[in-house]
Order: sequence, then structure tokens, then C-alpha cells
Amino acid sequence: MNSSALASEFLLRGTRTLKEATEAYNEGDLYYTLVRLDETLNNLASVILSLYGVYSVDGDSVNALSYLEDTRDLDSSLKSLIKEIQDLDRQLSITNFIDESSLKSPSVVVRNAEVKTTLDRITKIFDKVQEVFDEFHS
Repeated sequence: MNSSALASEFLLRGTRTLKEATEAYNEGDLYYTLVRLDETLNNLASVILSLYGVYSVDGDSVNALSYLEDTRDLDSSLKSLIKEIQDLDRQLSITNFIDESSLKSPSVVVRNAEVKTTLDRITKIFDKVQEVFDEFHS
């Protein structure tokens, strides 16, 4: 398998899910924003894993980053980026998603400002992962 091509595919998916999260936020749909941000983090983690030839078979790429840290000699900036991704993933996982009824869309128990901060942080992480991708290919 071509690790570079796979990483490129995950970066494309991350671009798409981040764009959809931004659009959902701008439309006031906080639930869908958080769902897409979670997917974005997993796509970004998959970019990093793919670059190093690690493939997550259980679908939890963020947790697989720990394996990468344990088995590879990574520079401090990449370790810092991994920690940031894992911290944000934990933050998203403890956000309360409430499915009020089967006839109504789910909602979240977070404030608009919290979602905006999370969106901004993940956008910055996206830029950093894109830099890692670009450096890997130079």
C-alpha cells in the first residue's frame, strides 16, 4: 500500500469534514458541527499514522497515535501535535450529545462559544498536520 497516497486521501477527507463542520457551525447546527469535528480529528490522526505506515484497524486513529509515539522516534513538535489531537479528542468525547427523541434531531449541551473555540483549535491542528504532510514529502 502506498502510505503517501493513503495519507493524501485522509487529508482530503479531513478537508471535507472540516469544511462541513464550519458550514454547520455557521448555520447554527452545533450537534453536527461536533460530529464532523470528531471525524476531522480522526482523519487528521490517520494522516499522521499513514505517513509512518501505521494503519488503525479498529477505526480509532486518535488512540492509535499512542502506538506511534511508543514505536517511533518522533521529534518534539510531532509529539506535541499528537498530544494536542488526543486532548481535543478527549474533550469532544465528554461533550454531552442528547438524543431527545427519535422524531427530533439530537442536540448538544454546549455553548456556541465552546464550539467556536473547538472549531478554531481543530482548524489550527489541520494546518499543522498539513505542514507535517508537506514536510514529509519534501
